[in-house]
Amino acid sequence: MKALILKRYGKSDQLAFADISPPVIKPDEMLVQVHAAGLNPIDNMIP
Repeated sequence: MKALILKRYGKSDQLAFADISPPVIKPDEMLVQVHAAGLNPIDNMIP
């Protein structure tokens, strides 16, 4: 599974793509596949 990881708060150079293992879901949960997501430039600056 691919993920966009924020290493620490700051500029966009702190964002990195990574391959992570899929989460383990419980019987009363579901896993949703996301095809696209928006990022607001200020989001990575809020601690």
